[in-house]
Amino acid sequence: MALNPKILEEELLRQSEAAANGVEITYGDFVSAMEKYALGIQFPPPAGVVPAASILKSLLDTIPTNPPLPIATPIIKLAVQLFALGIALGKPLNGIAQVVGPGSGVFPTMPPAGQPAIDSILAQPNDREVVAKQLANTIHTYMITGQYDAFGLSVVAGTAIVDTPGPSPWT
Repeated sequence: MALNPKILEEELLRQSEAAANGVEITYGDFVSAMEKYALGIQFPPPAGVVPAASILKSLLDTIPTNPPLPIATPIIKLAVQLFALGIALGKPLNGIAQVVGPGSGVFPTMPPAGQPAIDSILAQPNDREVVAKQLANTIHTYMITGQYDAFGLSVVAGTAIVDTPGPSPWT
């Protein structure tokens, strides 16, 4: 399985519909949608997804959502950024940190740089299906800019075998 923005879109749409029916949706609920989406990640392995989601949910659920605060967009952007950092910390390196030859080595897992560009999506009133789709696609585009050494170095019976180390996008 790989990162699939449709999973995030469906979760966001489900939360939007629940909110329209009077259910209180928190920032922690947003992180739950991100968690469901990110559990499909292949590279890096999703080892950091559940711990990152758990920490963010407990922090973000302390922020009131009723009445809606004007800081919602910065909170969501920061949550996505911190969530991506948590994923990267869950698998900081792939393979063995040794140098086999010139130019060989292990590249660290790098989260996406900066924050997702979601300001314009959340700044305008729009149909919830449109917002869910745009938000999911923008977050997905941001997430796949993270880098992971999907090939790294592997060791077989004490002998290092180079599998073409180098950064690959998160998938």
